[in-house]
Amino acid sequence: MEDMSKHIHEGMEVYAADGTKLGKVTQVWYGTSMGSLAPSEDETFLEVHRGLFGREKMFLPYHIIADANNHRVTLKVNAQEVEENPAWHRKPAWIS
Repeated sequence: MEDMSKHIHEGMEVYAADGTKLGKVTQVWYGTSMGSLAPSEDETFLEVHRGLFGREKMFLPYHIIADANNHRVTLKVNAQEVEENPAWHRKPAWIS
């Protein structure tokens, strides 16, 4: 996880596996496993804003990222899967 996460930063464009642009990274939220101070892939999310003035927010889990380089994050899932997963459209409870 650490190698790719070093390449992810605010402002990167996010694309689904089918090439659909989903928005831009506005924040990377690093969670930790119970009892650990190290970042946990299961609890790390990209906050992505899209739409008019970036008003629509998504919280995409780290484990669906296929690649991150050259100011671009590419996901392992297509745009329809992102749209159909309601959990990815709500802020995780641990993020304040």
